[in-house]
Amino acid sequence: MPLTKRVMVLFDADRYKKLDEEAKQRHCSKGALIREAVEKGILQKGEASKSERIEAARRLISMEEDIPDWDEMEKLIAREHLNE
Repeated sequence: MPLTKRVMVLFDADRYKKLDEEAKQRHCSKGALIREAVEKGILQKGEASKSERIEAARRLISMEEDIPDWDEMEKLIAREHLNE
């Protein structure tokens, strides 16, 4: 995918030095390192939470719960209504 948008990011001296050292160690540009951090920190996070939500919904759907018949349900509702 072509890179068409530009962002200006300001760092303090210590963070810039760490970014520069890490980029040199990995043999990549500082921009590539920042893009990777955005990808891992923001973009993949959204995908993980989406898959977690889907899995939670699957677990809820697959739950088996004993539901009382209507007569019993009416009694429970009436009992709780009287306790208010």
